[in-house]
Amino acid sequence: MAYQTIKVDTAVGPVGAIITGVDISKPLSALAVKEINAAWLEHHVVFFRDQSLTPTQQADFAANFGDLDVYPFMTAVDSNPNVIPIIKEADAELNFGGAWHTDTSYVERPPKATVLYAVEVPDTGGDTLFADATQAFNDLSDGLKNILESESGIYSPKLVHGREGSYKQAAARSEMAKDYGGAEDFAEQEVEHPLIRTHIDTGEKSVYCSLPHTHRIKGWTREESIPLFKHLTEICTQDKYVTRFKWQQGSLAMWDNRCVFHNALNDYQGMRRHMHRVIVQGERPQ
Repeated sequence: MAYQTIKVDTAVGPVGAIITGVDISKPLSALAVKEINAAWLEHHVVFFRDQSLTPTQQADFAANFGDLDVYPFMTAVDSNPNVIPIIKEADAELNFGGAWHTDTSYVERPPKATVLYAVEVPDTGGDTLFADATQAFNDLSDGLKNILESESGIYSPKLVHGREGSYKQAAARSEMAKDYGGAEDFAEQEVEHPLIRTHIDTGEKSVYCSLPHTHRIKGWTREESIPLFKHLTEICTQDKYVTRFKWQQGSLAMWDNRCVFHNALNDYQGMRRHMHRVIVQGERPQ
């Protein structure tokens, strides 16, 4: 489409686009919001460079696209209840979000959007990979599509945040902040969602299950489910579907959790990375 308030560059990779020509620290016109939203729906993830945002300005920008949500496992910054700090200290080994997944898919209404802002980035490394789960689904065989569309999954935070989860264990070793665990009862809950999700705005279908957040296929054991989850992850994360985004201080990314997987690379040992994250409420997956 022809844009009046923004410029959209799709040369960033197989999925996503860089938006320029707009200062998102300021209130946006209705037309600018409409155009950013249109670009986001078309390209699944949009990136902004050279922005200077307070936590409240970041939250205000995100609120243009829906009601904001809170994240149950981390403490927000003092100045805004919807902004959580994601910090990997120089001496930490495990990072936050370091596996292919869609954010918080284990709740009844997972966030439709994640808005991530770079406060401090390492000199090298710390990029985020984004994978087009819509195109990956489109390229599957008809036989596998039919199988997947007939199945649902049991999603749970227990694999990451539960009593035996990876973050809880890391917190016990003091490799991550203590509040990377927390909410123990909630962390063991389970919810059912389809393995293949239909986007409420575009009607497109996408792979929606992941190893960290989908505990098992309904009616299957975890052990039986893992090979299929691994296979789908390998398919979705082929180079032809993946964009690698290099963060700079002041960069912001907004991605659509309904059709994009992401993976925060943990390749900057000995250096600090500080991000601020906001999530926008979504609908129950269908």
